[in-house]
Amino acid sequence: MVSEQGISIHKALASLDLYVNNFTNGNINFNPQGSREPRHRNGTKLIGTSGEVELPEVTNLTDTIEGAGTGGNLEIPVIGLTDTMDIQIPYTTLSKDAFSMMNPNEAADLLLSGAIQGMDSGTGKVGYTQLSIAVRGVVKTFTPGSVKAGAKMESSVTLSLSYYKIVIDGTTMLEIDKLNGVYIVNGEDVLKEVRNMC
Repeated sequence: MVSEQGISIHKALASLDLYVNNFTNGNINFNPQGSREPRHRNGTKLIGTSGEVELPEVTNLTDTIEGAGTGGNLEIPVIGLTDTMDIQIPYTTLSKDAFSMMNPNEAADLLLSGAIQGMDSGTGKVGYTQLSIAVRGVVKTFTPGSVKAGAKMESSVTLSLSYYKIVIDGTTMLEIDKLNGVYIVNGEDVLKEVRNMC
């Protein structure tokens, strides 16, 4: 749709029509912080020690429905149950920060804070949106990397997650707490009714 304010992108979400007049350029910066304190207090900033971090994929567990009247097999997600979620934290070299997450008796907390740059397609004004990703998990894999003169070691620690939260501009878009039965999507507590029954 073309308007005086510029080109808007139309997306349909179920019965909701959403008109977007902004587009994003991508992340302009991010900062990882590690901590063993709850709620990520007193975290240590890992400036320059970590490279690109690929965020965990969320895959819902499913069950196959079959039988008369179904027209064949149909995979239905089991609400609130997800497959294993892993996150790999790369390091340019071996560091004490990497080893601080490796005690298998303790869960490690990690907070990724960033800013997303966007532009209003009507006015051309640049704006920024805060991005925050919090995870908690135990060490699954440690890769020390390789040693070569004048080269990065490409070390990494992989955590198996029990907690995963994505906050955009102050709104909780996703929160999964496997140990406490929490599954929030776009601000909606999907498992609230189930928790009240159990």
